[in-house]
Amino acid sequence: MCASAAFAGVLADLRWLLPSLITVVAIVGTGVLGRRLGWPNVGVAAGQLAVLLVTLTVLFAGSSAFLGVLPGPAAFGELTRLLGGTRELISTGVPPVPAEPPLQALVCLGLGVVALLVDLIAVGIGTPAVTGLVLLCVFAIPASLSDRMLPWWTFALGGAGYALLLASGGHHRRWRRYEEPDRVAHTLFGRTTSVVAGTAGVIAVLAGSVFTGVGTEGRLPGSVPEEFGGTDGIGLQPFTSLRGQLNRDQVVELFRVRGLQQDSYLRAMTLRKFDPRSGWQLDGLTQGVDASAPLPLPEGTTIGRGRPERIEVQPIGYRDPWLPVFGTPVEVSGMGRSWRYDPAAGIVFTQTNQETRPYTQQVIVPDPSPEELRAARGPMPIDPAYVDASGIAPEVTDLARRLTENAPTEFDKAVALNRYFTDPANGFRYDLTTAPATGQDALSDFLFRGKRGFCEQYASSMAVLLRSIGIPSRVAVGFTAGYQDGTEQVITTEDAHAWVEAYFPGWGWQTFDPTPLSDGRTALPQFLDTALHPPQAAAPLPGQPQPAPAPGAPVPPEAGAQPDQPDARDVPDQRREPADRTWSVAVLVLIVLLACAGAATPLAVREIRRGQRLQAITEGRAGAADTAWREVLDEFRDRGYQPRDTHTARQLADRLAQDHDLDATGTDALKHLVKAVEREWYAPTSQADGTLPETLKAITASLQQNAPLDLRSRLFPRSALPPWRTS
Repeated sequence: MCASAAFAGVLADLRWLLPSLITVVAIVGTGVLGRRLGWPNVGVAAGQLAVLLVTLTVLFAGSSAFLGVLPGPAAFGELTRLLGGTRELISTGVPPVPAEPPLQALVCLGLGVVALLVDLIAVGIGTPAVTGLVLLCVFAIPASLSDRMLPWWTFALGGAGYALLLASGGHHRRWRRYEEPDRVAHTLFGRTTSVVAGTAGVIAVLAGSVFTGVGTEGRLPGSVPEEFGGTDGIGLQPFTSLRGQLNRDQVVELFRVRGLQQDSYLRAMTLRKFDPRSGWQLDGLTQGVDASAPLPLPEGTTIGRGRPERIEVQPIGYRDPWLPVFGTPVEVSGMGRSWRYDPAAGIVFTQTNQETRPYTQQVIVPDPSPEELRAARGPMPIDPAYVDASGIAPEVTDLARRLTENAPTEFDKAVALNRYFTDPANGFRYDLTTAPATGQDALSDFLFRGKRGFCEQYASSMAVLLRSIGIPSRVAVGFTAGYQDGTEQVITTEDAHAWVEAYFPGWGWQTFDPTPLSDGRTALPQFLDTALHPPQAAAPLPGQPQPAPAPGAPVPPEAGAQPDQPDARDVPDQRREPADRTWSVAVLVLIVLLACAGAATPLAVREIRRGQRLQAITEGRAGAADTAWREVLDEFRDRGYQPRDTHTARQLADRLAQDHDLDATGTDALKHLVKAVEREWYAPTSQADGTLPETLKAITASLQQNAPLDLRSRLFPRSALPPWRTS
């Protein structure tokens, strides 16, 4: 418990203290009782684990336990959900954070295990000095999460507690032989013990004051490269995986930007190395040059033409060793000391642990035309690693060649690959959940089977396709331009993005974005937007020849051409069923009908429930608003969202509108329904809201348009399935 005082540096209040004390006392009491009864150490440890589980159940899942004490499946599920909630708090919180119940449960679980180990080592085995290793782990966790030194008194308490353990070594055996209490007390709290405890306390305080660099400032080890130590708050991980999930449960403001004349991407890092097993990784970053001095052009770039801009960036919730920049940086100032710039990677970074301060960028936003990029020729003075295509599956290379076989230049090839992903006819869909994997090659899964994912999948795939046909490429990670707030652009965690940069001699690295976003966040450069969406020429008069299509543009079908017809060999034979049916066929048909009926049950239950609710809402029965609200929640459950009991109706509405990309009509209708529900719950009147049917219809129409259900969700709606089958 003395060592746990270190959590005061990362938890904003003391709500965790009493539950932790109860947990530790329960563990210690079980150890005392077990040894009184003569249990072996294994039995004592097993009993303490059982008591730990019971204690956590009573403290955090009592409503789901048998008799409020005994853990069962429901209690296990409640504890699992509670501990799972710590992921969001840890990933988005900047210490010190409020000690919410999920964090309380996590701290109690950790301290309970530590108490068990300390009891086993100090009492069961009789070597209390070894407990220092365990107690050091208790200090290491808050030290790694806090961006400043822990309070001095936490080191003093930790040192005093450890000194007491050392002083009591072996004397628990005397208590078991019932030695005189005065003698035992003199041994425990005499002059020698006081000297040891005082010395340990002084050393602990001095060590904590001197070694302020201990820890990784808010990020557990492993989340950033070793050479950069770590960061606190919300930052970026220099890795994009072909199988990953974006966590957008909570939106956090990261930057406020002033002076940005036109939307463009904010680049934090570029990834050079492609590993077919794990995706794109940071590789080859050099020491670079001093970022506070005038910056050279990026490696391999000889044309520095573009639109000059002076941009001010104020970090809000962002702390990372990567300093995001727009375009081609010319000068960066205000961010503090020890920042470096790598011209090869186009990255501004630091090797010291420091807070990201407001900074100003002098940048050039390149503006080459499609014709200039088509004409780009010459040597490529860049690292050969940017064209490394080792490990790429042959089927991926064949796909790239087929897609670009009619493209005459490197630029047209890149545009053709970009168009392949953004053209709806090719079946790719932006989704925060990737399609289930069907093999070991995640890239092939995405390109040929899944075709569903988010920016990391699209950027990773296009960069690989570019390399497979010899065009240098890399994946850039950073942010889109965010949204306008007065004179500022606000960039949040919602704007985290990955895109592709392809190299063209002279012009250097140019931006391509294959992610088929439909929410307006894409900020394509002018040359790519022009190439992807060429201006439509006026239709020629009868008898005039058709104009030649632009290089790389899709060729329209010839007049009178018919769509491809399936090969006759692909049409299954139609055979006449035998006239006489045997009893086995009848049984088989009956089984199939029963199976179909069972499979259709959830859909039937959902439709019946929906019909009853719509009738009640249309007739204006009592509780119509609540009925409409329950119907809306079921619509979202059918789409995989499980509302939390702790959220208010307004919080749920905001979350649902955001996560499912409702349009303005749907969002306004949802807000209107929330107001009607709140009036019905908290200020009921006899007058019914006659607009509820139209409101509900607007919400469902927006959902069907912006978040349509897949076939599985339509046939087996989650809201009609038992709770244990909805995951």
